Amino acid sequence: MGEGGEAREQGVSQQSETDSEESGRKAGKRRRQKDEAGIAFMLMLMASFGIAEGVVAGFLTGQVMDQILVLAFVGILYYTALLAGMELCRRQRGWFYEKAGNYRQIAFWHGLTCAGALGMLFLPEFARPLLVLSMGMAIISNSFLGMLFGLFHGMVYALCGQGDIYSFLCSILLAAGGCLAAYLLEARENLPWKAVFLFLYTFVDVLLFSYLAHKGILEWDVLALGAGNGLVSCVAGAVLGPALHRRILEAPKEQVERILQEDFGLVQDVRNFSKIDYEHAKKVSRLAGACASLVGADPDVASAGGFYYRLGRMLGEPFVENGVALAKSSHLPRPVVEILSEYYGREKLPSTVESAIVHIVDSLVAKFEVMKAETQSNSWNQDILVYQTLNENSAAGLYDRSGCSMNMFLKIRDYLIKEAGLL
Repeated sequence: MGEGGEAREQGVSQQSETDSEESGRKAGKRRRQKDEAGIAFMLMLMASFGIAEGVVAGFLTGQVMDQILVLAFVGILYYTALLAGMELCRRQRGWFYEKAGNYRQIAFWHGLTCAGALGMLFLPEFARPLLVLSMGMAIISNSFLGMLFGLFHGMVYALCGQGDIYSFLCSILLAAGGCLAAYLLEARENLPWKAVFLFLYTFVDVLLFSYLAHKGILEWDVLALGAGNGLVSCVAGAVLGPALHRRILEAPKEQVERILQEDFGLVQDVRNFSKIDYEHAKKVSRLAGACASLVGADPDVASAGGFYYRLGRMLGEPFVENGVALAKSSHLPRPVVEILSEYYGREKLPSTVESAIVHIVDSLVAKFEVMKAETQSNSWNQDILVYQTLNENSAAGLYDRSGCSMNMFLKIRDYLIKEAGLL
């Protein structure tokens, strides 16, 4: 082929690559717009639940229309500030990816707490286990939101005439106790003692403010209400707290299974962007998952990280920043997003065994893909390439912070040489 032919072929190749990047950008933009619309819908749904709680509570307690309108406007103002705070937290601090799999979890629990709060209207003023509602929201989101939700429920009770200032102050401390319980119950160690603490905290809180509300008189029925409230709080906390924490920890596994399915939107975007990149991603995903299983790491996270490792190529430079942004907008689990943020150690070194595995596998697969066919047929040269690549990366300190031990490293190397089928 002459120089003119080579130049034309190179120009066509460059144009094709440019078209693929442009297609990837458009697909990523559409995906982000769809996700933003879904988040906006969930936020509006949460606001509707909150406003409805105030209005329904007003009707249930026989409030006049003016008071019901006040409850509705209080709900609007309160949830405007709350939802704005959620969005700021999501955009600026990445909180969404650290605590919740998606906004459906938060919206579901929020709707549940609103319904529960309405049911508590019919309980005596010091018998409402607000600590449980606040704790659940703090676990599923964060302590800031847990506290705000607890305060809002207490505010609705106060505006509906369900208690005086002392009852409201009691609600504030119960909401704060729920946020504290969310942290206490992250670990199951000493669970009985934590349950005892929740009981005593609730019991003393009720006794203190009921004593003030009744002008220094403490009656037996108040003791019973405090004990009942404390018992419900400690039992629900001991059962519900660990269950919700476990649910959040298990969420990434469920998400990983979903984001690797052929019908997942981002998988389709990768396939439409480039068939070569798609086949590369599938191979890295398969080998990374196998290596992770071999050394006791998380095969699901490694598989997903391997598939999406080159996601930033769809949007062009800067690969790391664009890949992470697209992964977040597509709601990929946080451990997977973390692997993408450590792409080839450009901005930070691999910090987990799964990230180190993905880096090892991707670098080797990429080198085998560019080798000439006659070199690939020589198994001795293949072994040398694996040894050389891994030794160079290890000597450069790329895996020093990953927690990948020498024993793990040797197991991975032997598997890639003998069983992986890199060709």
